Amino acid sequence: MNILLITADTLRADHLGCYGYHRQTSPNIDALASKSIQFMNVSSVINNTNPSHISMFTAEYPKDHGVYTLVTPLGKGHVTLAEILKDRKYQTAAFVSANHLSNAMSGLGRGFDVYREAHKMKVPADETIENALDWIRENPSKKFFVWIHLFDPHMPYDPPFPYNKAFDRDYTGWGKIFFDVYTMKAPADQYIKTPGLTNLQAETLKRISDGRFSSQDIIRNKVGFSDRDVEYVKSLYDGEIKFMDYYIGFLLNEMQKLGLDRNTLIIFTADHGESLGEHGIYFDHIGIYEPSIKVPLIIYIPQSPAKKNNSMVSNMDILPTLLYILNISVSSKIRQHFDGISLMPLLQDGTVNVIHKELFIEHANNLAKLVKNKDYKYIRPADGATDSTDSFVHKDEFYDIRDDPGELNNLRETKSLENTPYEEMKKSLLDWAGDTWMITKDEKAFEQLKREQREKLKALGYINN
Repeated sequence: MNILLITADTLRADHLGCYGYHRQTSPNIDALASKSIQFMNVSSVINNTNPSHISMFTAEYPKDHGVYTLVTPLGKGHVTLAEILKDRKYQTAAFVSANHLSNAMSGLGRGFDVYREAHKMKVPADETIENALDWIRENPSKKFFVWIHLFDPHMPYDPPFPYNKAFDRDYTGWGKIFFDVYTMKAPADQYIKTPGLTNLQAETLKRISDGRFSSQDIIRNKVGFSDRDVEYVKSLYDGEIKFMDYYIGFLLNEMQKLGLDRNTLIIFTADHGESLGEHGIYFDHIGIYEPSIKVPLIIYIPQSPAKKNNSMVSNMDILPTLLYILNISVSSKIRQHFDGISLMPLLQDGTVNVIHKELFIEHANNLAKLVKNKDYKYIRPADGATDSTDSFVHKDEFYDIRDDPGELNNLRETKSLENTPYEEMKKSLLDWAGDTWMITKDEKAFEQLKREQREKLKALGYINN
């Protein structure tokens, strides 16, 4: 079979209709899910783009492949999915929508015959998908592996018309004013004298206009968003998803016209989620609370029945699952590095309902790690992780995610640890992590970035200067 891997950046599972969302954000993804295997309880291994994709392509935890930042390429000695498939005579092509997924910054270009990089901050779905379709139309009879990475739901949320009006058409408040200026739809001067604007809001617009504004102020809501403003910004996020979904539908329809739906295995997933105000984190994916790590995973296998599975799984399970489906064997030297596990036994053997009894998840820059099982979640920060290290720092946190899915009651603070597996999970996390607790910022690599690349990362909120 051909293989099509679609990864959507910064996509929360719970903002898709097929995962229960109330808005019609994703009719085409929902249609794909309706005839696919849909995993309902999926976590990313880390909360930023490059390391997460590297984990998908190697089936390794970040602590094992060694990448925690957006500027550290995957080192030698780690074999990727593309390399495995290229060795099996697949034609391989990648089309990525984020500048920092360049081969130089990620190391993911190896194994690809074509690796189409993004040469601007954020390439929209229509452009990336059209580029991918051009390649597919030129290679319809060849056995191919195509990876399409879409970046639309990532900040700054700026869906094109009519998607910017899809879910909150009549709102005209501060949230709209801010995003109109922030995304350069309108000059600050147009709004600064708006009646009812506070001094903070007017000063924010001036700082944007003067180039003195830091996106970090958004993350901590130092710009004065009210609850109503936040709801509007969520509508922009959802509009980005709906725009992306439209072009995913276009892609799948074009593949059907080419007859490729009958022999193409399709995987749809995300690298991480997004916090939309939860835990005081606004429109970013810092922190390893559930909004930043819960992602979709949909696997379409031609002529196979649709199923839903609620077992706890990870996006790093994709590689072993693909190898299982395609009956591809790899050497023990390669397989011994796999942390991910094939998910197919969950669907083929009625006696198997657990693949991972525990999952481990890490924070960007290695600022924290966690272990979770189906009932509890324990987060431990790295030694020396302070507010001066990053814009968000975890405490020692322990949650009962059955009764407290929003992670609002840290049992470590309320000391309600009796009859919980806190000590066992703490030991499990420490044993698993070993000596890998060192914060990883890769300052030297940041310093070596070209000015243009630094500006793009700054605009996306990844660096402050």
